[in-house]
Amino acid sequence: MADLVGLVAMSHGPQLMIKPDQWDLLVEKDKQRYGDSLPVKPELMAETPEVKWAKWNRCMEAIAFLRKKLLEWSPEALVIVADDQHENLLDDNMPPFLIYIGEEAKASVSLRYFNEPKSAHRTKYKVHRPLAEHIVEGLMEVGFDPAYSRVLRYEGGLGHAFARPLKFLMKDFSCPIVPVMVNTYHPPAPSASRCVQFGVALAEIIRRAKSLNRVAILGSGGLSHTIIDENLDRNVLRALEENDTKSLGFLPSSVLVGGTSEIRNWIVTAAAADRAARLVDYVPCYRTSTGTGCAMGFAYWEQ
Repeated sequence: MADLVGLVAMSHGPQLMIKPDQWDLLVEKDKQRYGDSLPVKPELMAETPEVKWAKWNRCMEAIAFLRKKLLEWSPEALVIVADDQHENLLDDNMPPFLIYIGEEAKASVSLRYFNEPKSAHRTKYKVHRPLAEHIVEGLMEVGFDPAYSRVLRYEGGLGHAFARPLKFLMKDFSCPIVPVMVNTYHPPAPSASRCVQFGVALAEIIRRAKSLNRVAILGSGGLSHTIIDENLDRNVLRALEENDTKSLGFLPSSVLVGGTSEIRNWIVTAAAADRAARLVDYVPCYRTSTGTGCAMGFAYWEQ
């Protein structure tokens, strides 16, 4: 029987990948999307370059803390719960949940903001196929109908929601992974309550694995973006710290849209943990005075 030794969750927004003096590249994307439709928020005029650098450094410190936690736990396999944005889940097959069961997976941290090819900066990761197959079979037994795949169709391999946290967190240790893709963006996106159920089932199934002793889970995504909603984030984080999965399950799908939809990955992870989270940091990284940016969260759960 496997022991779920710990869980971590972190954001994977593009602002983590580039330093604040390059965030203007992202601002141009915001202008293309929203034009002049967003009003300026006077309180955000204080978001100077110095403030942005301080926030970016806080994010790096939080990531280093989570990396240290994973090193301490030394899992034999890392289950990664993350979204896919038309990378491997395409219009010809868009299931709510998909487990990747190939022998290995490449993952690219290529940035389109620099016109890098999708296949650039790929890292190869070994997949723990027996655990992946065990999860598929276990989910079927408890009433889920997950999709699975032995093939990655995206040129970069796994989507960016997997590639970025893996690049950050697997610097000091490595272990086989199990990618769990949650379709947070496109219908039929699972409801928040279904994500709670999925997380509970996932943890129970992992614990029944006979070939492993130590397994960890990584949730990747969120928090609110591209328009930051600090009230929503604070409510989500409060629920995590109080192990209030009931409140998380009541989050309406009308709120979990766009980038904010990635909170579903946090809900799955929190439900799998079934204990109070410990917040490492919450950093709303604004790019503009109109409120666009990515709200970065970092948390962990341990026995």
